[in-house]
Amino acid sequence: MPIANHSYCMSHLAANLYTDFKDSLLKKLLWRAARALRESVFIDTMEKIKARSENAHNWIVSIPKENWANFYFKGDRYDVLTTNRSERYNAVLKDARKLPIAAAVELTRFKSSEYIQKRQAMGHEWETKCTHYAEKYLGLARKSGRGYDAYRVGVHEFEVRSRDHHDVVDLLQQTCTCREFQTLGLPCGHAIAAIAITDFDEYDYCHKWFV
Repeated sequence: MPIANHSYCMSHLAANLYTDFKDSLLKKLLWRAARALRESVFIDTMEKIKARSENAHNWIVSIPKENWANFYFKGDRYDVLTTNRSERYNAVLKDARKLPIAAAVELTRFKSSEYIQKRQAMGHEWETKCTHYAEKYLGLARKSGRGYDAYRVGVHEFEVRSRDHHDVVDLLQQTCTCREFQTLGLPCGHAIAAIAITDFDEYDYCHKWFV
């Protein structure tokens, strides 16, 4: 897909790092760097990796960071760092590999239809506005948002202060300088704090995939 933004599976990347350096702490630090949404956290974590093993640091920086680190990824990644979802579906279709092409395509079509129908039935049973994953995240965001002070600085812009950071939320662009809002497609705690001092509905700021 030439116009798509490509990312590497962190499970495989971390496993390769461990295979080469046999250090579980380096593996944990690599995951922390990959998940980092603030550049300062990414840089600090990479420095810790370098202090522990310069060879491991060189191994990591040889890989383009826009292909594995959340902060530098160019597209919409929704904090999905692995290929677990496709691997799971791969397992569903494992029997199709033994079939002739036409039969394999037909089995793939059937399994896909079956999967979609089951998910649709599950969705009709939900009593919430968003998926269970999104509702769980919003619950945590509301909890953290209660500890923030939000101030309106424009029609859609807000400054949100916490103990450690001053962040800027733009509800029109659906962004926050913490980068959670635009990365996850759901209002972060700072956005929730901003929405709380308006008449807006937080569900209007959830990405369509979650509603």
